[in-house]
Amino acid sequence: MHSALVRFRMNGTERNSPLSRVLYVGHSRSDIDLMRHHLAQHAPHLHLTAMTSAQDALALLPVNPDQTADFDIVLVDYCLSGGMDGLEFIRLLREERKLDIPIVLITRQGSEMIAARALHLGVEDYLSRHEGYLFEVPATLEKARWLSELTRERINLKQTNLRLSHLLAASPMVLYNLRFTGNVLQPVWVSENIERLIGYTPGEALVPGWWLSHLYPDDREQVLERQPMLLNDGQLTHDYRFYHRDGRIIWILDELRLIRNADGQPHEVVGTWLDISEHKQAELIRQAHQSALNLIVASQPLPVILSDIAKHLETINPDMLVSILLLDKQAKCLKLGAAPSLPDDFNATVDQLAIGEGVGSCGTAAWRGEAVIVSDIDHHPYWQPYLEFTQKADLHACWSVPFKDENESVLGTFAIYHRTVREPTFADLVLVEEFASFTALAVQKVYAAEALRLAATVFESIREGIVVTDLEPRIVAVNRAYTEITGYSAAQVVGKNPKIIRSGRHDKSFYQAMWSSLQEEGYWSGEIWNRRKNGEIYPQWLTISAVSISSASNGRKELCNYVGVFTDISQIKQSEAQLAHLAHYDPLTGLPNRLLVQSRLHHAVERAQRYNLRVATLYIDLDRFKNVNDSLGHPIGDELLIKLTERLKNRLREEDALARLGGDEFLLVMEDVKDPSESAIVAQTLIDLLATPFVLPSGHEIFINASIGISLFPDDASNATELIQHADMAMYQAKKEGRNTYRYHTEALSIAANERLIMENRLRHALAAGEFILHYQPLIDARAGHVIGVEALARWHPPDNTIVPPGKFIPIAEETGLIVPLGEWVLRTACEQGRAWIDTGLPPLVMAVNLSVRQFQSENLVELVQRILEETRLPAVCLELELTESMFMEHAERSIETLNRLKALGIQLAIDDFGTGYSSLTYLKRFPIDKLKIDQSFVRGLAHDPNDREIAATIIAMARGLKLGVLAEGIESEQQLDFLRQQGCDYYQGFLFHRPVPAIELEAWLREHSAPR
Repeated sequence: MHSALVRFRMNGTERNSPLSRVLYVGHSRSDIDLMRHHLAQHAPHLHLTAMTSAQDALALLPVNPDQTADFDIVLVDYCLSGGMDGLEFIRLLREERKLDIPIVLITRQGSEMIAARALHLGVEDYLSRHEGYLFEVPATLEKARWLSELTRERINLKQTNLRLSHLLAASPMVLYNLRFTGNVLQPVWVSENIERLIGYTPGEALVPGWWLSHLYPDDREQVLERQPMLLNDGQLTHDYRFYHRDGRIIWILDELRLIRNADGQPHEVVGTWLDISEHKQAELIRQAHQSALNLIVASQPLPVILSDIAKHLETINPDMLVSILLLDKQAKCLKLGAAPSLPDDFNATVDQLAIGEGVGSCGTAAWRGEAVIVSDIDHHPYWQPYLEFTQKADLHACWSVPFKDENESVLGTFAIYHRTVREPTFADLVLVEEFASFTALAVQKVYAAEALRLAATVFESIREGIVVTDLEPRIVAVNRAYTEITGYSAAQVVGKNPKIIRSGRHDKSFYQAMWSSLQEEGYWSGEIWNRRKNGEIYPQWLTISAVSISSASNGRKELCNYVGVFTDISQIKQSEAQLAHLAHYDPLTGLPNRLLVQSRLHHAVERAQRYNLRVATLYIDLDRFKNVNDSLGHPIGDELLIKLTERLKNRLREEDALARLGGDEFLLVMEDVKDPSESAIVAQTLIDLLATPFVLPSGHEIFINASIGISLFPDDASNATELIQHADMAMYQAKKEGRNTYRYHTEALSIAANERLIMENRLRHALAAGEFILHYQPLIDARAGHVIGVEALARWHPPDNTIVPPGKFIPIAEETGLIVPLGEWVLRTACEQGRAWIDTGLPPLVMAVNLSVRQFQSENLVELVQRILEETRLPAVCLELELTESMFMEHAERSIETLNRLKALGIQLAIDDFGTGYSSLTYLKRFPIDKLKIDQSFVRGLAHDPNDREIAATIIAMARGLKLGVLAEGIESEQQLDFLRQQGCDYYQGFLFHRPVPAIELEAWLREHSAPR
């Protein structure tokens, strides 16, 4: 407005300057001439162009406002020729052509209505034709021109203001003005776009203290410290965080300029605000990224890197509390990576969090592999199990984004917690995704670095030699083990061909096959001999692999290196030789073992077949060698075996093969035997050799004998296995016939052995098939004469109805261990029968059951007896277990403990076959025994053998002295019974009373001979 006024005043002072070009549209030529003459005389500065035709005048004027007019003002008569009046002319200029050129209308005197219409159409002024009106024309034209210019300036000013308003409305900047009130700045004006940009109205922003109260607290002190710079420098540019009306924290760039008055005193401040949040965020993200990379390059621990990333995001948006969890894929749980602003007890809760559907935001996100947004923790089902911890930590929203590796495998979760219920904006999610992405990058970089460090450590620490070559091949790297094994340092071999350690033991075809395998299959593995730096040739186990990498240009695999991994197998080769010796030789005596002697015997038999020769096999077993081990100990036994081996080897031929089969068993193989008697001579020689006692290094002097079995090829066997078998049989025959002798194999021995083998197989089947039955033989009370119990005796009744005698199958059962399950079956069946007789009305009878040695030595014997008594419901007092003397004399103390435990069950104990073994009276009186049973071998001779009568009488007397009951078994005659009755025997058993029979056959007899109830 000021500029327009200045321009208007300047135009008013320029009266002598060429005014304007005037277009005059007159009524007639005479009017035109009169006007021209007057203006030339009184206003020569006006240049007049006159037209009598409205159409001609229109032709001289622009058709639209964009064209430039050749005239500065139009003077028009109301009355025009050509059918158009002045008003129509004006209308055409103003309404149709939109021209704003100044117009003055000349009307007749008294034409006020016409003048009003003209003014309505937009003329600047009008003149009435009266006497002397021509003198008013110059002034009226000047006035119209000034009014037109003034109007035009007003329009321009209005348009300028409108454009400025539009510019501010669209501008990202907020303009403001501050005035000094004393020394205090007060806001006086702010642009209206503040509401659009920051959310506050201008009225709110002009309230004193508003700006300071909305500064972010952490930035307030620094911002106030910078204020004096405005007065000192006249300007201030700085940035800070500010609260948006919606609660967001935004970054403001604040630029201030100080304006001073004419006296140079501070008068006011003009300033701009610009929201630089996006730029600042991008810068902070870049700084966070760079900081993470710097920490990675510096090999900082992963928790330090992750904590740095979390803190950077919390700086960008302080409302966000970051938690980074790492996935343990093996344990399928999340481990704490970093959460610098969350409470320690909450972090402890989420550490080792199992992943799965519905396990909080993070456990679910890791399980699904997709973001899980929970805006209200308190009411979300995923968080219900953890509300105690979230409420304590004042956490109410959690947005969790899984971050992944390049294969889309989840590495962990990047979570944002809020202390209020919060739904993320699109910008929030973009920001979190951005930080999650370079968290994934950082984790992968650290994992890769750790893998490289591990690989480097392994490369240097592994005991296998490693050599890496290029494709030439030239060595590019070796590890420490390579230098230790080969003797070459890395400096001596890098750049060289790996053949520098070639031994020369392999021909050209060997290496051609190696490289062919490498080219076709990508690897080669095998044994190879190479040379150390000191010249020593040694064996390696070498594996060479071709290494390929993906090409950066086409992604295809391209061969880049060869890697050889080798082990020095010198020790292995030596160990193999030692193992081969151990596999074929006895480590104690150095003699060939069973495996080697069988091989030699096999070859000897083949040679004998080929050349019609004879081979002798001598099976040597030391007599009672077990006594040496048991009494003097195994080390003394080993000394004896070594000395014995030396003595035997000194008397044998070089071609004879002496081997140790194991324990105290030896085998001698003699080839080219001309006569069978040769083997007997050798056997007797060996036996005689042992007659001299052995003086051992330990100082012991020991006598030892041997029993030898002899078998001959082709006389006794057709192969090596049979030869050893038959010699073994013959050796056992020598032992049976007195020991310290030799025996030849016979056909009868083979038949007996085969029968025994068949018996053993049948016995195993019989136990499973239920072919055993029990027979029961009554036990008679000598004084009352009635039955007081029975002895259960096992019988084998095969399907062919031929009962196998106990003497045949019991020894085999003892040797094979079948006696244990058989004995348990006997005990259980006998107890069941005893209970069955009680249930049928018979008085309780003693059920005597024999125990085998193996049963007695069993760890669970007492528990077994107790369980069977409980399961069968037989009263314990009715059960009597019979044991032999030898069964518990060998380990007397342990036996006493077992007997006491059995006795504690309430059962009775008896010594069976008393007098046939050996007993210690000292131990006998300590055994909790109830009864002694005189063996039937003594009872059988009572009628005619005084020795048997003396033994029986002694046993009875001894039992009476020890307060034990005594039973005589095997009574078959009245004479035997009379003697026993005279001696005061307590109980009888034998065929004289009843033979052993099945329970069903005995039951009626028991009812007849039992004691009355």
